[in-house]
Amino acid sequence: MAAIAVLAWLSHNFSANLVAKGITIDFGFLKEATSFPIGESLISYSSGDTYLRALTAGLLNTIRLAIAGIALATVFGVVVGLTARIGHPLLTRVAKVYVEFTRNVPLLLILVVCATVVRALPGPRQAWTPLDGVMLSSRGLYLPLPLIENGMALLIAVVLLIAAAWATMRLSLRGKNETGVFPRTGKLALSGCGVILVGLCAWSVSTMTLDRPALVGFNFRGGWSVTPEYLAMLFGLAFYTSGFIAEIVRGSLAALPKGQSEAASSLGLGSFLTLWLVLAPQALRLMLPPLANQYLNLIKNTTLAVLIGYPDLVSVGNTALNQTGRAIETVTIYLLIYLSLSLVTSVLIRQLEKRAQLVKL
Repeated sequence: MAAIAVLAWLSHNFSANLVAKGITIDFGFLKEATSFPIGESLISYSSGDTYLRALTAGLLNTIRLAIAGIALATVFGVVVGLTARIGHPLLTRVAKVYVEFTRNVPLLLILVVCATVVRALPGPRQAWTPLDGVMLSSRGLYLPLPLIENGMALLIAVVLLIAAAWATMRLSLRGKNETGVFPRTGKLALSGCGVILVGLCAWSVSTMTLDRPALVGFNFRGGWSVTPEYLAMLFGLAFYTSGFIAEIVRGSLAALPKGQSEAASSLGLGSFLTLWLVLAPQALRLMLPPLANQYLNLIKNTTLAVLIGYPDLVSVGNTALNQTGRAIETVTIYLLIYLSLSLVTSVLIRQLEKRAQLVKL
């Protein structure tokens, strides 16, 4: 009751102050035209579009950065965490230095260093070409872009084929649980899906062409490009978060009883099979809860993109706020969007936790 009373008093006080200052809450500004461009966007956007489209472009940039950052940080963290468990003195020390460095250096400083390094890369005419068609310069990273005839139809066909194979597998496993024998029709259906998928892949490769980037004037044209701001944010976030993930991986493996490794060795399993078949499935149950926290931290840390000029949701929203003066509405949009992203991430991790739980018969 006390909490409800305090909330009611705050709401009344908030409404009274808004009325006293002549401020009204109105989200109608989202339909108004903007007057600023956005450096990069996954959807078409130009100055003069609505604020709603501008915020949508910023949100998609945030999601793109968060997903790629989570994937890259997980790869780095798992590699470093496993390196710390190898037992080699030099590798163990290197992994420890990596973890201690990333966990004790402020993220803001790491992002500034990454942005400085990316912007210090050579110009387009002196771009680094580690592989044929791959260009890395101060203008960003340029890669060859595969072009497939009827690419959208092929994508839809592959998605439907995978969905059919998944449904067939579920039904077949249900039949096996009831009869003890995997249905013959299920085997034929899965084999047919596999043959069709291989055929689609072979057809797509045979009709695929590469759009390679080429230097035209003072910059590259063609191919697929990534801006330097995105690269700096991606590697900065991944580097910082990977140190925490590495410690989670190392600690989860160290928490398992030593008898698990000894039992696997007695069965003749090598180090890799012991890790893959015995230790990793058990350690995964311990890793998922703290991993969820690190993924949520990474999503929230994307708000620092405004520091180096990457047009994420907060960066675009701040520009909209300065032009419209709608501070309460803009901050409310921030609150709802980041709350939604956090809840979706938590639900996904929770589903993985359920799948990794021990089944008690």
